Amino acid sequence: MEHRLFVYGTLRRGERNHGLLGSSRCEAFLARAPGVLVDTGLGFPAMKETGASSGETPGMVCGEIYRVDKATLARIDILEDYHGPGDPRNLYERVEMKARTDRGEMDVLAYVSDRFRDGAAICFGDWKLHRMLREPHVLYFAYGSCMDDERFKKAGVADWFRDMVGRGTVHGCNLQFTRQASDGGRADMVETGGVTEGKLYRIPVEALEGYLYGREGVRLGIYRPAVVPVRLDSGETADALTFVVVDKRPETAPPEWYMEEILRGAGGTVSESYYEALLDRFFSFGYQGIGK
Repeated sequence: MEHRLFVYGTLRRGERNHGLLGSSRCEAFLARAPGVLVDTGLGFPAMKETGASSGETPGMVCGEIYRVDKATLARIDILEDYHGPGDPRNLYERVEMKARTDRGEMDVLAYVSDRFRDGAAICFGDWKLHRMLREPHVLYFAYGSCMDDERFKKAGVADWFRDMVGRGTVHGCNLQFTRQASDGGRADMVETGGVTEGKLYRIPVEALEGYLYGREGVRLGIYRPAVVPVRLDSGETADALTFVVVDKRPETAPPEWYMEEILRGAGGTVSESYYEALLDRFFSFGYQGIGK
């Protein structure tokens, strides 16, 4: 029998215990589940359940969902020091919960613990992001209007975005316009299949609080930072920070000025076929002559 397992710490892709998942198939890498993520101070995080019975403030934990078999689950039980339901020796409990994905809710198993009550809460509930932000520079994947540098220049922050590594590609996601603003849709990367191309920048970590979090409305809950696997033209795959819409709505046509920003930024970086696909998308919204 197979189960869906929600992982949020050292079992995530690229983390030190990921190999224990073997050939388990990843069903979602932009998943979230209700809880609070804390830093144990031991090199791994712990997820605490939230809700009325727990007394914890509701939050969300970011992670990935894998379909695992019985043998894999047994290996993870050992890693998490789980001996069985309610066993007093347990460091973590294995519980059932619902996780959110761009394809809808999924019933999953997750390992949670209340043994680390003094642990500091991890910002955005994302262990990979937490570790990434300890570095002086981060890779940033821009797939929408931030591919264009005009607003960087106007805001006086262009120097933060001068190190453009090249084209990046995220597989399993597609470009949609699910953020509803007063004048139309805004770009979102949705994990429902397909491919998204964009620009990969290497930016100083201060560019996040200094500019991007404000532009993306992160503190207002409009977009959230996420860590995604980005394939480079060299064939390598690297973890990069990007932003995705929190409250996804039915797709709405973006304004023409916004589409022009995307096309201007994409030109010369994304593949010719992807650029043509962008034009086709914009024509489908009823605009003519855009990008010409």
